[in-house]
Amino acid sequence: MNWARVGAIMLKTWHNSKRDVFRIFDIFWWPAFELFIWGIFSTFLSRTTTGGMNIITLLLGGIILWTFFDRSSRDISISMIDELWSRNFVNLFSTPLSMAEYLVGVAVVAVIKLAVSMVFMFFLANVFYGFQIASFGFYLVPAAAGLVVFGWALSLIVQGFIMRFGHTVEVFIWAVAILVQPLSCVFYPVSVLPGWARHVAYFLPTTYFFENMRLLMTAHTVNGMQILTAYGLDALYLLLALLFFYASYRQAKKSGNLIKNY
Repeated sequence: MNWARVGAIMLKTWHNSKRDVFRIFDIFWWPAFELFIWGIFSTFLSRTTTGGMNIITLLLGGIILWTFFDRSSRDISISMIDELWSRNFVNLFSTPLSMAEYLVGVAVVAVIKLAVSMVFMFFLANVFYGFQIASFGFYLVPAAAGLVVFGWALSLIVQGFIMRFGHTVEVFIWAVAILVQPLSCVFYPVSVLPGWARHVAYFLPTTYFFENMRLLMTAHTVNGMQILTAYGLDALYLLLALLFFYASYRQAKKSGNLIKNY
């Protein structure tokens, strides 16, 4: 691992962002948009049901944690697709740059962008809805980390499919998070799911993180075994995603798919 080359990828991404105002805009627009829509919805619920403060806190907490997963599941893929659209992806690897260095570079940039988005989102949540980051306590750190890792795993799988099948599967960059949202139990407990869906939900690490967020905000405790289970699933899915990604990359180099499709 050559950290100078990792830094070069980060610097390249930064310069690309500076030249495109919409990339900077994206950091702030979507967190503000989602917070506004769901904040208004939670305010409406608080006025029509009992226990309004808990409803607002639970909904806003779910939105904020979901943003960690949503952005991490697409930011790395978007970096890759930008390179493919500009026909520069193959050129990157005509240099000594390794795939591992490329992935680390774009991952670091994605974390920085995510951190900026979340600071802005917490600020808006506090100003408009009185939401306090203290509602999460220390749980924010392990939950955010676990959600980001699972988002990266799904992102690597999507990138693997793009290298194998080309632009026809690019839609999954934006759709993959939405596909798992119903079974992740972001805004409701897993107990309300049908039996078959509940069994599937327990194979998603996101389910455990959102279940424990609600447990923390209502009972001021978390289930440590569930958190460990979620991290175990994260590690398994990330390992499988990396194996699939590298296998797809080798296959694309051998077949010339990246040149044919882009």
